[in-house]
Amino acid sequence: MNEQIQLDFVESKDIFLSIRPNFANLIASRKKTYEFRRYKPKEPIKKIWFYVTSPDSGLKYIAEVGEPVEYPTKIPEEGVGNADFNKGLKVSTFAFPILHLNELIEAIPLRTLKNRFSFNPPQGYIYTYTFPELVEYVKNCEMRRLY
Repeated sequence: MNEQIQLDFVESKDIFLSIRPNFANLIASRKKTYEFRRYKPKEPIKKIWFYVTSPDSGLKYIAEVGEPVEYPTKIPEEGVGNADFNKGLKVSTFAFPILHLNELIEAIPLRTLKNRFSFNPPQGYIYTYTFPELVEYVKNCEMRRLY
């Protein structure tokens, strides 16, 4: 069910991450239930803002996440990549459970991100408080909760 929502942006230490379109689509369809990374931010986070890489090239999703799970702690087997994480076959050491996913009705294209906010897609992660004008802009964007 796609309902229009207003996210709570208060005092949350969120991060931007880059993600390939195929993985973004798997998350959107709930086939991928965890985001796997080799690192976790120093400060606890509540949301991951996904910049979807080429050919999409835009800020498109904001995921509400739970505490990251560190390997060798096991996660539920259902979900793309989960069994490999449990077996230690992934390069990633951390699994961030995706609790809710919100989609910007219109993704913010890379050209706008660069020109208006001096934003470049992260190689690792970037805290959202680094780009307060972009956060304010997103607050006024139309979004829908996918789950």
